[in-house]
Amino acid sequence: MSRLPTRRVSQPRAGRPIRRSSAGLSRTRALAALLLVLAGLSIYGAGASSVFSFHAPVEVDGATWTSPAAVETILAVADGTNLVTLRTDDLAARLEALPAVRSADVRVVLPNTIRVTLDERKPILVWQTSAGRFLVDSTGLAFTELAANATAPNGLPTIADNRTASAVTVGGSIDPVAFDAATRLGSLKPADLASAANGLIVSLTDDEGFTLTAVPGLWTATFGFYTTSLRPPTLIPAQVRLLKSLLAGRETTVESVILADGDNGTYTTKAKP
Repeated sequence: MSRLPTRRVSQPRAGRPIRRSSAGLSRTRALAALLLVLAGLSIYGAGASSVFSFHAPVEVDGATWTSPAAVETILAVADGTNLVTLRTDDLAARLEALPAVRSADVRVVLPNTIRVTLDERKPILVWQTSAGRFLVDSTGLAFTELAANATAPNGLPTIADNRTASAVTVGGSIDPVAFDAATRLGSLKPADLASAANGLIVSLTDDEGFTLTAVPGLWTATFGFYTTSLRPPTLIPAQVRLLKSLLAGRETTVESVILADGDNGTYTTKAKP
């Protein structure tokens, strides 16, 4: 009977012991933790300190149509509020909700000041209705109402909107077609028509649409109504050229002009005394 081969099992050799790093805090970690604690304490201390408390008034730059009092009311930052933790982005968003404000920047100037810089809308014309006079920017937005005794900014044309259904409010936009026509007509000067007039008045009525009146009491030109496609405001430059030709050499005798389009127009003369 044969014997099965046997294997000798070798005994494991004793190796070098593996040294593992301690789970405790190293000097670097301890220092970093200490710095974090100190930073937290300093922030807490600054937030609790009366040194950084706000004291009115708010400093406001760039405000022409927005009063500093209105800015303070909208911000509603109580006197004594600590400025270290104040969220200025939220405050700027409140100011940008004002129709007259395009953008606002609110900054904390330590130790105790809030500084506001406003970028306000720029008026290009005055829109006058029975309800009041409104400043309108280049987008057609009526962003503020002039006080009854206030003087309009120099050089701005005034559009007299005498329509019965005219409804303009602060924060509202002028109808785009009417606004386009108004800006074209409002930009005209007497020299553009070779006219001896001292000025030109643009009006809008229910019966005649847009009219242009030369002052003092020379003549009135009816430009009419405009629509998006059938009779767009792009017709106005041709109408102006026609008006200029009809006035040439006879302005003092012309009473009224009707401009059907850029090629067709009629005029009436003043009655002889």
